[in-house]
Amino acid sequence: MRNWILIILFFWGTLAGANGRKNEDILKKAEKLMLADPKESFELAKKAYNSNILNHQDKLQALFILTNTSNLLQNPLDVVRYGNDALKIADNKNDVVTKIKILGILGNTYQFLQLNEKTRIYLDQAELLLSSPKISDSLNLVKGNIFYLKGMNYFYSLDSDIAFSYFNKAINQYVNSKNPLAEINIKLAYLNRAYALIQQKKLNEASESLKLASINPNESSRPYPPQFIELQESFIALGQANILSLEGKPGPSNEILFDILEKRKNAPARDDIENEVFKLLSENFLQLNDIKKHDYYEQIFLMNVEQSNRDAAKWVNKLILQENSQNEEEKKYTDQKYITIISLTSVLLGSIIIFLLVKLNKIDKKRSLLKNKVSENI
Repeated sequence: MRNWILIILFFWGTLAGANGRKNEDILKKAEKLMLADPKESFELAKKAYNSNILNHQDKLQALFILTNTSNLLQNPLDVVRYGNDALKIADNKNDVVTKIKILGILGNTYQFLQLNEKTRIYLDQAELLLSSPKISDSLNLVKGNIFYLKGMNYFYSLDSDIAFSYFNKAINQYVNSKNPLAEINIKLAYLNRAYALIQQKKLNEASESLKLASINPNESSRPYPPQFIELQESFIALGQANILSLEGKPGPSNEILFDILEKRKNAPARDDIENEVFKLLSENFLQLNDIKKHDYYEQIFLMNVEQSNRDAAKWVNKLILQENSQNEEEKKYTDQKYITIISLTSVLLGSIIIFLLVKLNKIDKKRSLLKNKVSENI
């Protein structure tokens, strides 16, 4: 089942300028469009990346945009492909900041694919790099994002205590950040901290966190993305419905749940929220002893979960095929590289051997001449 508080985490990166005016303009435009129009941003970055005239820094900038927009567009195959390429360049250039961002995005993608252990490997690497001397105190947004993702990973693993502590760490970083995106991410952190508290049955504290997660346009230095507002409000309402259900008030809880479904009937389906609505409806009707409706909504929930699991399995299978293909390409490249090196070495050694044979032949001839002269003198 795809987990429900899976909201896209916004990563933002300002890297060095491009090489050449045209690619510089393309990459700057792509960077500005990452949130407003991730699809257009992806196409622009891909155009620049495929131009084959970029230096290492330009390639890293293009790959970061491709990775980040693929994450926003929920295309995990592209995230993994471009993300791993970006990691190689960032590692070679010792660009710790970009490496942390890419590790975070990859971790988020593996969480989307329900590969929790792999998620933790990437996020643990990112968290370890946060202690690097190159990570200044000004990079609060980057630190907050990693702590947020770590919190999400522990939440998915049903360890709400550790999740709660990481959400608090993320909030502390966002509070100190001057990046406008921190105003969005702190709302996500408060929201998911509320769900961690609901999991712990700390309902009063959870209600307070939901209030802090609510959207107030006057608080923001820039407009919130419309899709973010709609989803945030839906998740807050779902949290309130959960609290009412746990308080033994299934009727008011159901009113909120049906209202969520009504508001989202024209919105793109997201099993991370719709599924939880159906699940909670089934639980509420069980509390109300309405077995018929309980069975009805439970069946919808289970069908959606089954479909979600199939979808996730398809993504994982595609990812395995992609990684195998990349490994084969790298193996061919490595084999070709070795063949080239061996060929060049063979040619060089052959030249040296021929040179030495010619040299020895000349020496033998000289020796023969000297012997003849000596024999004549005798």
